[in-house]
Amino acid sequence: MNGNRAYALPFFLAGLVTGIAVTILLAPRSGAATRRLIGRKVEGGENWMKAKAAAAQHYVSSRGAELRDRVKEVAEVLGPS
Repeated sequence: MNGNRAYALPFFLAGLVTGIAVTILLAPRSGAATRRLIGRKVEGGENWMKAKAAAAQHYVSSRGAELRDRVKEVAEVLGPS
């Protein structure tokens, strides 16, 4: 499962670009309306990326803290050498 997560970002970006291209080609909107729509989609992607980055940062920092605590416990059990 973790290996599949590594592919999520490229597929998301490819989907985003494809969606924008299809929108531009098929939308019966004016240029200004299409640009606003694209801007909203890009902003949504940006917000998604920021949320994922924040979640990843939280995950890594919490796992780092757990690892640090475990290392301290092992060091206490082993005692001074």
